[in-house]
Amino acid sequence: MDPLRHAVTWKGNDVTLTVTEFLLLHALVQRPGFVKSRDQLMDVAYDDQIYVDDRTIDSHIKRLRKKMRMADDSFSAIETLYGIGYRYNEE
Repeated sequence: MDPLRHAVTWKGNDVTLTVTEFLLLHALVQRPGFVKSRDQLMDVAYDDQIYVDDRTIDSHIKRLRKKMRMADDSFSAIETLYGIGYRYNEE
């Protein structure tokens, strides 16, 4: 991940992400193994003046996983902890 270039590469493949997807992935990879709640992820991805449902984060994570799987069909580094949030596990 290159935050200065807003670029993601996975296993040698470029992955094109939206700004929100990039922010969410960046928040997760900063502390592998640590859980981020939906509320924490919403704070990362959205301004305080914008209201979004916490399920919006689920949709972003779903699209993020899909894009990562296009680069590597065995991608499984983003784990869902039901009722808690998400965590990034280094593969």
